[in-house]
Amino acid sequence: MLGEQIAVKLELVARRALNIKQKDGMAGVISTDYILNKNGAFTVICAALAPYYLNATNEERVPLDALINRYKSLEDCNSETYFKTMDRATEDLRSLLHMLGVQDAE
Repeated sequence: MLGEQIAVKLELVARRALNIKQKDGMAGVISTDYILNKNGAFTVICAALAPYYLNATNEERVPLDALINRYKSLEDCNSETYFKTMDRATEDLRSLLHMLGVQDAE
């Protein structure tokens, strides 16, 4: 159950970052199920950052790259590590989005 709560938090942060109002955005990629069933947290984090990365200067990309590189291990970790790391990644994503001016990055 704790893993599902963490996945829901990541989904909400990503949906706000991408201004997606409905559940299962981006053909179901921005969803709790995708995050849980496909170990998709890293994909969701990258998708949430994509529009900001695209429009950023090289200097502005530094913190985006740092977050992406810090959590690339989400693709390959075991279940226990996955949820602990995802929880930290969600908080870091929320903070970075706030720094980028995305308000209410739940």
